[in-house]
Amino acid sequence: MDWTTAFGTILTGLVVVFVALLLLILLLTIFRNVLGGMSGKKEEKPAAKPISRPAPPAPAKPAPVVTSDIDGEVAAAITAALAVILAEEGAGKAYAVRSIKRVRTGRSAWGAAGLAENVRPF
Repeated sequence: MDWTTAFGTILTGLVVVFVALLLLILLLTIFRNVLGGMSGKKEEKPAAKPISRPAPPAPAKPAPVVTSDIDGEVAAAITAALAVILAEEGAGKAYAVRSIKRVRTGRSAWGAAGLAENVRPF
């Protein structure tokens, strides 16, 4: 085996790989500059905003009518639970429950059992 051929092949391979990487970097930089200029977004320094007092909360709206298969008592319990949780987190923000929908499960009981059977370790 000729060592000069081996080192020449290795050196040629390394040079080709690094030149290809540099070309990719150059190409991506050009794309970023071209596409970034097309978006029209220019970075501007935000103007200093005067400090203002928050607006007083709006008067309470009437409760929406529940027209789904969920009972009124269930809807009231869900709304009350949300009100308690959001009152602790919200610091005076107003929230409204617009709708309540049942969450569909991804699989039936038979599908879940089949999945558990097929992925159970040996």
